[in-house]
Amino acid sequence: TDTAPETATDTAPDKASDPASAPAAARDRAPDATPGAARHPAEPETASGANASAANASATAAADTVQVRGAPRPLPAAGEYHLQTAPFRDVPRGNAEELLTLAPGLFLANHSGEGHASSVFLRGFDAGEGQDIEFRVDGIPLNEPSNAHGHGYADTHFLIPEMVQSLRVVEGPFDPSQGDFAVAGSAEYHLAAPAPGVLLKGGLGSYGEKRLVTAWSPGARRTSFVALDVKAGDGFGPNRAHASARALAQGELSLGEQTRITLLAHSFGQRFDSAGVVREDDVAAARLPCPADRRSQFFCVADGNQGGAGAIHGVAARLTHKLSRGEAEALVFARVRDQRIRQNFTGYLLDAGDDGSPPRGDGVEQRTRGFTVGSRGRYAVTAPGALRPGLELGYLARFDDGEALQRRLRTDGGAPYATDFRHRFRITNVGLYGGGSLTPLPWLRLRGGVRVDTFFFGVVDDNRPALDRAGERETSEAYEAYGVALQPRGAASVLLSPAWTWTTSVGVGTRSSDAAALSAGEFAPFARVTAAESGVVHRFTAGETTLTTRALGYSTWVDRDLVFDPVAGRNTLSGPSHRFGGQLATQLATHGLHAAASLTFAEAYLTAQGEIPGRRLPYVPRWVARIDATYRREVRAFGERPELAVSAGFSYVGPRPLPYGQLSPDLALVDAAVRARLRFVEVGLEGRNLLDSLVAPAVFSYPSSFGD
Repeated sequence: TDTAPETATDTAPDKASDPASAPAAARDRAPDATPGAARHPAEPETASGANASAANASATAAADTVQVRGAPRPLPAAGEYHLQTAPFRDVPRGNAEELLTLAPGLFLANHSGEGHASSVFLRGFDAGEGQDIEFRVDGIPLNEPSNAHGHGYADTHFLIPEMVQSLRVVEGPFDPSQGDFAVAGSAEYHLAAPAPGVLLKGGLGSYGEKRLVTAWSPGARRTSFVALDVKAGDGFGPNRAHASARALAQGELSLGEQTRITLLAHSFGQRFDSAGVVREDDVAAARLPCPADRRSQFFCVADGNQGGAGAIHGVAARLTHKLSRGEAEALVFARVRDQRIRQNFTGYLLDAGDDGSPPRGDGVEQRTRGFTVGSRGRYAVTAPGALRPGLELGYLARFDDGEALQRRLRTDGGAPYATDFRHRFRITNVGLYGGGSLTPLPWLRLRGGVRVDTFFFGVVDDNRPALDRAGERETSEAYEAYGVALQPRGAASVLLSPAWTWTTSVGVGTRSSDAAALSAGEFAPFARVTAAESGVVHRFTAGETTLTTRALGYSTWVDRDLVFDPVAGRNTLSGPSHRFGGQLATQLATHGLHAAASLTFAEAYLTAQGEIPGRRLPYVPRWVARIDATYRREVRAFGERPELAVSAGFSYVGPRPLPYGQLSPDLALVDAAVRARLRFVEVGLEGRNLLDSLVAPAVFSYPSSFGD
């Protein structure tokens, strides 16, 4: 089943109401009975296509009886992708975060070190580290409201990439189950071990890179596992060293034929250094404290007091009960977070000692501590009848208690000398949604729903002045605010033929307010996004060959957008904006070959003061292209049947607009790997950036002063 990353029911939801008539890939995966939300597969695949080991093959051969419940789950949008990781696991990727690039049009840029979450670019959005994309792991929300580094910061580094079975990416706010931060879309990870039994994996690489992974899964279902990952390295230049350790443990228990409980625990700690930014003219003039050749200057550092550290620990329990024609699910979760990030974007621009005092520099320290507890649940059912009506109801209840701090640091020594903000926050988010689907005609499928999110904010500002116009006062002040957001969503799918489906979707999404930006008694403003999309999906299946192709266009309006501000060291409000673009994507699986290719175009403009279009939003690439390909084949040699694999990945990002009418250089990367497997032992060689390009993942344009 992993040879078909998207089931037939995903791309042609009205074709196979009778499971017996569906293609093998659809029958084997037991499609969900829900009209909306993402699901953790009830029966995770025991095979991984051409990647299957002997143990996997044996388990698959034994599973000759498959029971299917429910009806195919219709897609909420043409831009929804169900991505199995096994077919493309051979393509070099450094962490679970990079698995997101399997989704068409999604580009990552990390400008602050190995342990820092990457900025995500999708459909014309510079989504920061999560401000405009909702992230979840099997229903557990990851976005952190009011994080000091950025509202909505989502760190996926606690995940072990080998334990990620699949991803569900919805590009756009079109599914009623999508919640806060689902502005550009949402991404959800699903966990399972890659194979039953014991996994022991070690790696050595350039720049002192070392990694050890060990995991154990006791049964063919693979949803129960224990895994540990330890990683360290010196980095590919000065001030880029990193070290991390992560543990994942998940157990699934059966409480009867229809009911299961899944328990998950994770623990993660890391520290990392960051090279930060360097001025382009300093590199050209060889003024940085490194050898004078261009390569050394390009990878040099202007402020060595940058980097970070952090820890994440969490637990979750999910109860799933199968109904005769649907499913009920309840999830409870809790996690704690401690994060510290140090960076300097402007050098000595803001504190240059112009009054005769020694210059202290513009270093910034951002510290976030937080505790999250909550619950999520859903009830989904498909009723019998010619209209095939489906209904899903769900809720989210979440409470965040945290503290955010930003201080200015001396470049020499890193001592703090001023506080930009320090506040404690308590945020309660209660959300409800309902969605439904109907098939009024054999060739027409309608879906719709609405979501309501409420937020209660309690903030204590511990950085108020000790003196104001009325006299002395306390430096701490408390205030509260409240907000509510209504988000309707709907879609219509037309079955043009058994292989072609045309889907048009509209929806409203929101981003909640940063607690630091609120005032007492305020009706908390939301960033509101209105999106529309229309596209066709074609699926061809013949024997072992599956080809899925999509073509779509989209348009998005945002009333309160965010743009990176180097002085603040985070994204700040910039006004309303408009985006539009298109996407082509295809995926092929045939006889051990898996290939995926996509090309995305996006334009993003500010629309303030009636300018349509206005100024182009900076840092957002127009063109993003990605190709992944892997081929595995068994050969006969000396009475054995070793398996050989070759894989490659190619990324291209076009020039990105910068302030003052400039453009960044384009970016092209090629990665490749070769592997050989004999029985239960595999060896391989991976290469990243094989063209040896001097690539700047992030390029900015703003005033700075890094001189002495």
